[in-house]
Amino acid sequence: MASVAPVEPRPPSRAVLSAFGLSGEPVLLAGGQGGTFAVGDAVLKPSTDAVLDEWTARVTTDLTPDGFRVARPLAAGTAHVVDGWTAWERVAGEHRLHGGPWRDAVAVADRFTAALRAVDRPLPELPDTVWKQADRMAWDETPAHWRGPGAVVLDRLQALKRPVSAAEQLVHGDLAGNLLWQPTLPPAVIDLTPYRRPAGYASALLVVDAVLSYGAGLDLLDLVADPVQLDQVVLRALLFRLITDDLFLCGLPREERTSGRWGEREVRERLVHARPLVTFLGG
Repeated sequence: MASVAPVEPRPPSRAVLSAFGLSGEPVLLAGGQGGTFAVGDAVLKPSTDAVLDEWTARVTTDLTPDGFRVARPLAAGTAHVVDGWTAWERVAGEHRLHGGPWRDAVAVADRFTAALRAVDRPLPELPDTVWKQADRMAWDETPAHWRGPGAVVLDRLQALKRPVSAAEQLVHGDLAGNLLWQPTLPPAVIDLTPYRRPAGYASALLVVDAVLSYGAGLDLLDLVADPVQLDQVVLRALLFRLITDDLFLCGLPREERTSGRWGEREVRERLVHARPLVTFLGG
């Protein structure tokens, strides 16, 4: 079968740029989910859910940074979503993932989580994505199921669950890949992915991602907040990531399971990297 060339994402229209007070030529940025464009000092991203994106923009506007920077949304009048696009300040910095400053990252996660504690806006209904499904399975809000190469590990982890009594609050559920580092400025937090979970869950997810994908060590677990229920918070973070892998892999056509973040090889590699965490948890 002949390969099909990827379709270049369509940039925001001139009307969208004008609504946000921008001008210039959109430049496609690498990374993320794709389809993000830089225009001058702004970054434009496709809106995945208008209600959630409006909510996220307003929460981010109201945040008080403390030891971190945050990308602020741009508005078109009172709206933050225009014709399927959102716009944000472009903050200085770069991702540092493999060999990154993970101990500092955990400290940023704790500071950002503390800032989110003051948010009193109810979380809107999240879009029904693979991530939402995996999150609900990890926290026993929907029946869990899996059938990929990690099924045995997931069964073992599921059996280790105990009740979590820590209070829930708004947390960022994808910090590891959404921190920007700049030598003379505080770290910047971008792309809030909101969940309502115990405060320690944000840093637990960051540690799990650092171990599974970026070569970090288990010594980071010493820094995770909520040490009384450390194992259970980390357990659910690990379940969330491995269930996400399972749902993506098993939902892909067979011919697409050979490469990309959710190809079978990549999923199996993360299962190998998960072994120390599984051992730590008693699995």
